[in-house]
Amino acid sequence: METNSSGSSGSSNSIANDKSEEHWRAEDAIGGNGQALQALRELIIFPLLYSQQAKKLGLKWPRGLLLYGPPGTGKTSLVRAVVRESGAHLIVISPHSVHRAHAGESEKILREAFAEASTHAKSDKPSVIFIDEIDALCPRRDSKREQDVRLASQLFTLLDSNKPSSTFVPQVVVVASTNRVDAIDPALRRSGRFDAEVEVTTPNEEERFQILKLYTKKVNLDPNVDLQGIAASCNGYVGADLEALCHEATMSAVRRLSDLGENTGTPSLAMEDWKHAKSVVGPSITRGVTVEIPKVSWEDIGGLRDLKKKLQQAVEWPIKHSAAFSRLGVSPIRGILLHGPPGCSKTTLAKAAAHAAQASFFSLRFIYFVNSGAELYSMYVGEGEALLRNTFQRARLAAPSIIFFDEADVVAGKRGGNSSNSTTVGERLLSTLLTEMDGLEEAKRILVLAATNRPHAIDAALMRPGRFDLVLYVPPPDLEARYEILGVHTRNMKIQDDVDLRRLAEDTELFTGAELEGLCREAGMVALRENISATVVCNRHFQTVKESLKPALTKEEIDSYASFMKTQVMAKSDQFESSEVKRQRNSFGLAFPLSVGALSFILLAAAGRYLFKHLDQTRQQLAAT
Repeated sequence: METNSSGSSGSSNSIANDKSEEHWRAEDAIGGNGQALQALRELIIFPLLYSQQAKKLGLKWPRGLLLYGPPGTGKTSLVRAVVRESGAHLIVISPHSVHRAHAGESEKILREAFAEASTHAKSDKPSVIFIDEIDALCPRRDSKREQDVRLASQLFTLLDSNKPSSTFVPQVVVVASTNRVDAIDPALRRSGRFDAEVEVTTPNEEERFQILKLYTKKVNLDPNVDLQGIAASCNGYVGADLEALCHEATMSAVRRLSDLGENTGTPSLAMEDWKHAKSVVGPSITRGVTVEIPKVSWEDIGGLRDLKKKLQQAVEWPIKHSAAFSRLGVSPIRGILLHGPPGCSKTTLAKAAAHAAQASFFSLRFIYFVNSGAELYSMYVGEGEALLRNTFQRARLAAPSIIFFDEADVVAGKRGGNSSNSTTVGERLLSTLLTEMDGLEEAKRILVLAATNRPHAIDAALMRPGRFDLVLYVPPPDLEARYEILGVHTRNMKIQDDVDLRRLAEDTELFTGAELEGLCREAGMVALRENISATVVCNRHFQTVKESLKPALTKEEIDSYASFMKTQVMAKSDQFESSEVKRQRNSFGLAFPLSVGALSFILLAAAGRYLFKHLDQTRQQLAAT
């Protein structure tokens, strides 16, 4: 426990409302988080400003607030800033200062903290008890730990005894913070204890700009430094990350000044310092699941001009021209499926799209086997689904984001069939993926990119607008594309003038991009095997390798890959026709019995009339005789 000093000593220091800080506001030290600032002011400052109005209206002020959000978003800094602005007395309770070895000591520390806060409140001094990392102090009571149960019960008692009042005397308010809101005991999350919950999430572009201005207000900036552009490029950075970014940029400027031998003077931060800092400091939210954006450009991919143009429009435009989409009310594409033969640059296209968009890039390989199995397939029930949900959650925080699924057919396979263990896990993963893509919590500013060479195996639920809006076929390279691919893979090689790449492209029909890359690499190896001191790669080396290679694809296989979308359309039309025929048959089947029944009724009615008339005539004849 801290009271602006050591909590174990029992002494407390209040935050003085100094004359020099009379007009100090929390915005002088905090950037963004306007909703959390307003909630804290309503909790701490409003009872002081509007006590008379509350007394007249009989208004009882709330006594508790829970702040939750990712680590580093500034929850503790927000509380300290508002306390300093209000001149309140602050008592900080953290798990390491409360937990004690002997029974009863931890509960005693909590009681002393609330007693001290009540003492300051009675002496016309507002008191704030701030419980940091409350999930470690008061977890769910099903954890079976006796100390956690005792602490939780003691905290509930103290919170319930802190009754709200409409008098002008300042009362004790309790603020807690956590980055694991679902791990705390549910009994805390009700009115009367923590009356409100406010999420302190990752800052947006404007808030990042405000934070950068706060951290650089005492730093000399080069005139060409564009803080707005830096803020725009820092997707997913929280306040702590931006502070580390500014520190690293300053250190880079100091090192640059030291290398020049200038030990005097104040360094000026240039754009190169910020670029270096950004390469060192990344967003902490995406650690563990994100992949560094690959440095692959569109120029590194030969051919596929129309395909690259469609990807640019689907991936880059919603990020770089979001205002245009908002102006026209156009929703960006949510998912793109790349399908085609193996080795035709599907994964490379995804990397190039991520690099061009400069978005947070998350990659999940469903069949990335190490020794223990796949990333999403686990021996523990629910672990793969948890990883998938965690990836989408972090992608939302670091938006705009791109989530790339390689070999997506493994997890998105068609449901039904046998009920083996792996099939059941795959169906659970598919259900989680469908829910995350367009469930109740919409995946805004998240693009799902998937690649597969088995599109027929993907479940039909994914192949609809709203999930995979765009399905693109990545074909094997044609003649012009093969020529460009050979040029890409030989641009750093020293080749002799007798190497004719155009002729080589003509002779490598049905070769994929991966096979052409292997051809160029193996030609260089042949040259080195021939002479380790070789300086150039000759045409004969290429010819030697070409003669030993055969394309893995056949024309029949290429035709089957290319006919996927046509097959899908035909299957849907056949399904519609079969349903129409079935409907007609059903209607005919219903109409025929109805017709027969009506005809039978008419015949029976006619026969009845005839019999009744015949009996009447017979009765009259008998009466006459």
